[in-house]
Amino acid sequence: MQPQGRPAYTTAQPCPDAVIAHIRSLEEQGISWSVAVWEVRDLLGLQKEDFYTRIYGAEAAGHPLVSLASATTEYSQDNIWEFVALIELFCGPQTGQRLEKAGIFFSHPEQLEIMGTFLAKASDAVRNHDLKTGEFSAMLRTFKSYEQARDVYLEEYFALPGLVAEAAASYCRRRIFEVPDLAEDNVRRLLRFFFRKHVLEPRSIFAAVTARLFAQAVAEGYAEQPDFSGSSEQANGGWNGDKPGQGKAVESAALCRARDSLELGGRTLTRSVLKAQYKRLMKIYHPDINPAGLRRCQEINSAYALLLVEI
Repeated sequence: MQPQGRPAYTTAQPCPDAVIAHIRSLEEQGISWSVAVWEVRDLLGLQKEDFYTRIYGAEAAGHPLVSLASATTEYSQDNIWEFVALIELFCGPQTGQRLEKAGIFFSHPEQLEIMGTFLAKASDAVRNHDLKTGEFSAMLRTFKSYEQARDVYLEEYFALPGLVAEAAASYCRRRIFEVPDLAEDNVRRLLRFFFRKHVLEPRSIFAAVTARLFAQAVAEGYAEQPDFSGSSEQANGGWNGDKPGQGKAVESAALCRARDSLELGGRTLTRSVLKAQYKRLMKIYHPDINPAGLRRCQEINSAYALLLVEI
C-alpha cells in the first residue's frame, strides 16, 4: 500500500529494526505483540515534538491511515495497516518490505498468494476425496435436511482449521521469515479473516463435493429435483442427475461458467495459466482494493477452486 499525501522524508530516517526486534522478543516469549505509541517513538529514537509534528503533517496532507487520533492508540495485529503506515512515515516506503520479511504483515500481492495456496490445498482435498455415500445417507436420515447434512459432512471431511493450518505451513515453507512462528500465525489469522468477511466461502470452494451431495439428497428425497435455470448449487447438483447424459451436461456447463468467471477464453487449462489469471483478476477485485468487488471476488475464488480440481 502506498498511501497518498505522504509528506517528504528527512534524509536521516530511523531504522525499523528495533521495532521488529521488540515484536520478535514478545512473540518468542509467547506474548501476542502490541506496542503503545510511546514505545514506537522510543524504539525509533524520535523526539516527542518531531514525532507528533510529522504525524500532524501527514494528517493535514490527507494521509488515509495516519492521524493524530490513530497515533494515540495501541498497535497490534488488529490494526496492522495503520501500524505499517506509521512506521513507513518515519522510516521510509521500504519499511513495508522489512515488516513483511519479518512476517509481521502481508502486502496485497502476498495475500493473493496465501489465498491461492489455501484454494490449492482445498482442491487437492476434493480431488483425493472418495464420497462417503453411506455416511451421508445416514446424515440425511438423522437431520432430515440436506443443508444440515451437507454442513456436517463438510466439517467432517474438509475441516477448515486443518486446511488453514496446512496452507499456512505450505506458504511459509517457501519463504524465509525473521519471525517464522509469527508469520505462520499471521497466515492462519488472515485466512480466518477472509472466511469471516466471506471473501472465501466453504460451500462454493467445495462445490465439486456439494454438487454430488445435493444429487444424492435429491435421489433420497431430502431435496427437490434441481431447477437447472436456478441457483448455481442447484445446477451443480445435477451432475449425477437421473436423466441419461444430464449430469455430464450440467457438469460441463459448470466448468464453462468457471472458465468464464476467470475470463480464460479458449486458452488451454494449465496450473500456471490458471494461477496467473486468478492473480490478475484478484488484483482488480480484492475487496481492500475494490470496495464493490466482494461478489466478483467470491466468484473468482469459487471458479479457481473448481478448475484446480480438474487439472
